[in-house]
Amino acid sequence: MSFSQPLFLMFLLTIPVLIFLYMIKPRHKKVIIPSTFLWERLKKQKRIAKPAQKLRFSLLLLLGIFALFSFSMYLAAPNIFIKNARKNVVFAFNNGASMSCREDDSKSYLQKSKEIAKDIIDRLPGTARVSVVTFSDTVEVLQKEGTRSFAKDAIDRVAQTYYATDVKNGLNIISKLFNPSDTTLFIFTDKNMPHLENAKLYKFPKPKDNVSIENISCVSSKDGFDALVEIKNRGIKKASFELELFADGRLVGLKNISLLPGKAESFLFENIKGNYKVVWGRINYHDALEKDNLFWTVLEPVRAKQKVLYVGKGNFFFEKVWLSFDDVELYKTQDGKNIAGDFDIYIFDQCIPQKFPQKGAFIFVLPNDGNALKLLGIKIGKNDSNEGYARFVKSSVTQNIIGMDFAVQKTVYIIDRAFEPVAKIGGKPIISFGNIQNHPSILFGFAIDNSDLPLKVSFPILMANVKSAFVKKNQLFEKTAFYPGEEIRVFSYSDKKADLILPDGKREIVDLSGYPSVLPKKDALGIYSLVLNEKSKERYKFAINFPTYALDDSGDSLAGNNIDFSDAGKINSVKMPYSLKDIFLILALIFLTLEWMVFLNENRV
Repeated sequence: MSFSQPLFLMFLLTIPVLIFLYMIKPRHKKVIIPSTFLWERLKKQKRIAKPAQKLRFSLLLLLGIFALFSFSMYLAAPNIFIKNARKNVVFAFNNGASMSCREDDSKSYLQKSKEIAKDIIDRLPGTARVSVVTFSDTVEVLQKEGTRSFAKDAIDRVAQTYYATDVKNGLNIISKLFNPSDTTLFIFTDKNMPHLENAKLYKFPKPKDNVSIENISCVSSKDGFDALVEIKNRGIKKASFELELFADGRLVGLKNISLLPGKAESFLFENIKGNYKVVWGRINYHDALEKDNLFWTVLEPVRAKQKVLYVGKGNFFFEKVWLSFDDVELYKTQDGKNIAGDFDIYIFDQCIPQKFPQKGAFIFVLPNDGNALKLLGIKIGKNDSNEGYARFVKSSVTQNIIGMDFAVQKTVYIIDRAFEPVAKIGGKPIISFGNIQNHPSILFGFAIDNSDLPLKVSFPILMANVKSAFVKKNQLFEKTAFYPGEEIRVFSYSDKKADLILPDGKREIVDLSGYPSVLPKKDALGIYSLVLNEKSKERYKFAINFPTYALDDSGDSLAGNNIDFSDAGKINSVKMPYSLKDIFLILALIFLTLEWMVFLNENRV
């Protein structure tokens, strides 16, 4: 027998307390004996009052002891192990990143799990219906209630992934797919698990010897770059190794490192000269998990000044605020029909171009021209003479100005739900943020001169937020290093398909019709390339790295029906835990009911 919550067995110490209270309880009252007939009964009561004689049989005491014992056992949640008699058996494999660990140069945790599962299948009755599922970031059912032979084929199809395991979500889905009352569940994982009814947990230990690269941060310059490499010793002993830094396949840095167990340190490689694209680090150390000894990243080019084109009759406030930014070059024109050049941001002040630029972000001050507004394809209110006090609301471009207000007149409402409200009057948006023809855009429903907004401190802050949002979305990726399963958004103005080149050289066609587009979820580690234009062969690179955070434990309480891998090979019969928790709860309630009935009977007047 085992206990899921053994600390609650301390509650059994209340039984001696109950016996002591029973012993000191008075058994009679002082009465005047009017007859010699009652003299013998009085002597008996006096004999009972002696402490040594108070322990003679008492039904109330016995029922109280049984009730306390049953309730204590209920809290401790006992399990007994019996041979599996259920016909439905489920094998659940954690195939997340941490299960790729290898101890003593042997097979990985996942490979060992598959061998144990096949051995268990050989000892199941022929009538057993076997299901096979995997769980990491999602749950996949490879076989549901099939035969033993097909179950082995399904186990062979269990593949190693490098996603981080979501324990709670995985167990929640598995419990909904299979009825725990008539199912035996075998779980293979290296994570701590909560207690599960009718389940056997095969838990692998954390690797004793493991050093990982947590991150590589690079800063580009005109003639090279600097790199900061963060390393952590996740093992239980001191590790000494070489840290190598490569750029486009060339060794550009080498450091000898010694790291104490549990410690993390950062190491700087400075003034690496050359025009490089891909940087990756490698730890020359043979440990239990070698996939986290590598980390890739892609150097971002030195950011040039943002080119901003103002199109309109001139506006002092716009010009002043944009000229105040050090990383901006401002250009002006009054001709909105023939826009030449390649700019990062376009400001259209009360005018709409006949033809939109292929690239860049837009700021529109909407004109009072219904025909021109049709070119934008947005929904606005019919009344163009709204006025009042507007207030900034929470949005993508209102950091540090939420709740600030300003006066405005002669404004239209932007009622298009595809746009995110930035500022409102009476709940109706007058400034909105969104996309127009796959270009990030912000819309002003009023002329800047019809508002005191330029006189407020919120105006330059708003323009700075807009610039930052536009710069971010003018890049193809938000960053260049990702983890498996992380959403990778592509901010491309192309509405066509593109080629995605995987680390092994294989190609996939991806759809970039949305803005932003989201690439399919991937877990292969290494460098990816996205080819937008087949003619120019221009490639945009990004990296996917091992999720070292997946090596940290979930923190859940350890299940009582746990078997460490070191003991798993000694199991010679398929026995499953059967919970007695509910039985002891019922017994406790029965004993309490009987005790109450006896008490009422003995004290009946």
